[in-house]
Amino acid sequence: MYHGLLLDIGGVILDAWRALDAYATVTGVPVPGRGPIDPDGDPAWQEKLAGTLTLDGYWDRVARTTGHDNWRAMFRSITEHVPDALFDANAVALMRDARAAGRRVGVLSNDAYAIQSRAFFGARPEFKGLDAFVDASDIGVSKPEPDAYLVAAEALGVAAEGVVFLDDAAENVDGARAVGMFGIQVDPGNATPAFDEARELLGLAS
Repeated sequence: MYHGLLLDIGGVILDAWRALDAYATVTGVPVPGRGPIDPDGDPAWQEKLAGTLTLDGYWDRVARTTGHDNWRAMFRSITEHVPDALFDANAVALMRDARAAGRRVGVLSNDAYAIQSRAFFGARPEFKGLDAFVDASDIGVSKPEPDAYLVAAEALGVAAEGVVFLDDAAENVDGARAVGMFGIQVDPGNATPAFDEARELLGLAS
């Protein structure tokens, strides 16, 4: 039995594609491509899959088509325009059910405070009552460095070996596994299998 749940925000708790659709509706700014949802129809995503474009590079390219300098600025604008469209309901349910079952639940992010303020995350109901909220800017180290996970586990109050960790970036999942966590890679195009596996490991009802 695992006693802790640690999640990345972008690509796990946030549903970027739903948020982008809502943003386009509100602002009239179309967002090209659909990444993992329609990989064949998104040439930039194909570059990412081929390894010639990083994930950050992909999102920067998307951001420029929406008139933003980089992906952080784009997502900052999204959180200002359509904050309620940001969050994956299944991820939020997983966090809620884990806490109700007595598991420790927290967030480990490299970029949360680079996108929005502490006040924003503190005010959102999705993050209220968490046992830990760890951002790289607070601890001076980011995923996939081992200390990022170890600091987060300590904040969570669970040994690394007792933590289920979810992230959409393979290198970050590998980093979690290297310190003894059970790492699960989330497919942003279909997150359900990852959430189901986490529920099973945490002993939660489906």
